[in-house]
Amino acid sequence: MQKISKYKTAMTYAQAWFSAAKDNHIEDKVLEEIRLLKESISQNDDLWGVLMQPVDDNNDKVKIMTDIAKKAKFSAISEETLKMIAENNRLNLLKTICGAFAKIYYQDKGIVEVTVDTAVELSEAQDNRLKKTLENKLKAPIIINYRLKPEVLGGLAVRFNSWLVDDTLSGKLKKLKQYMLDRHTV
Repeated sequence: MQKISKYKTAMTYAQAWFSAAKDNHIEDKVLEEIRLLKESISQNDDLWGVLMQPVDDNNDKVKIMTDIAKKAKFSAISEETLKMIAENNRLNLLKTICGAFAKIYYQDKGIVEVTVDTAVELSEAQDNRLKKTLENKLKAPIIINYRLKPEVLGGLAVRFNSWLVDDTLSGKLKKLKQYMLDRHTV
C-alpha cells in the first residue's frame, strides 16, 4: 500500500473545501471562518491537542466539531467539511488544511502571500508603506504575514514565492563576516 504524505492529504481536503466554497460563491466567507478556526486553535492548544489525538471512535470529535461550527455560525460547507475531517480522523491535519486553503484562495484571487521577519512590530504607518511598496513592486495585491524574530536585530527579511530579500542587520553582518573571511584567505 502506498503511503500518502500528510501535506498531500491536507491539500486534498483544502482543495475540496475551496471548490465547494467557490461553487457556492462563499470563498471569502469560508476564508474568514478558517481565520477564526486558526485563531481558536492557537488560543486553545490544550483542547486542540486532545482533539487531534487519534482514537477508534470519532463520534465525540464529530460532535465537538459540529458544535464549534454551529456556535461560530460557520457556513454549511465549513460545518460539513469539519465534520468529514473529524470522521476521517484527520483533525491532526487541521492547521495544515487551513493553511493550504488560504494558499489556494490567494492563488485563485491573484494575491501574493509575503512573509516578513522583523525584530520589532511595525507601526501602522510602516506597515502601510511596506504593503504599498510591495504591491507596486509585485504588481499584485498582497497579504503580509509578520514573524517577530529578535535575532534579525533590525531591518526586514521579506520572503515571497521563492524569493528572499534580506535587509536585516544580522544578514548584513553575516555578509560582512564572509567578506572579511574571503579577503583574509586571499
